Amino acid sequence: MTAHFYKKLYKNIGVLLYAIAKADGQIQDKEIKVIHRIVVEDLAPLEESVDNFGTDAAFFAEFEFEILQDRDISAQKAFDRFVAFAKENQKNLSPELRALIVKSVEKVAAAYRGTNKAEAEMIESLKKHLL
Repeated sequence: MTAHFYKKLYKNIGVLLYAIAKADGQIQDKEIKVIHRIVVEDLAPLEESVDNFGTDAAFFAEFEFEILQDRDISAQKAFDRFVAFAKENQKNLSPELRALIVKSVEKVAAAYRGTNKAEAEMIESLKKHLL
């Protein structure tokens, strides 16, 4: 896979993490902290691509999250965007990567007062699309 694909992947993971954080209507600081930890600990080690400034491409997940947060995009619209990306790129999403994506979403959902109904429904829908 190319650096360009990884940049698109990370952006779309950011979209998905935004969707799950926004699923209950509000994004909590604890969710943002968990997302940063996911980027640093789980996504950045996946591969070595960097942008023109030497920033690990995994940070595009956080950048995209912040853009959507600033624009106050609905959780469903963000989720649908990720699902479209996943369908379009099925062959590039290994079983390990799919599992990491689901695990990441579950971490964000659990970050603030546990996983609520809206988050649980979104996670189940994601699993149907990914697993």
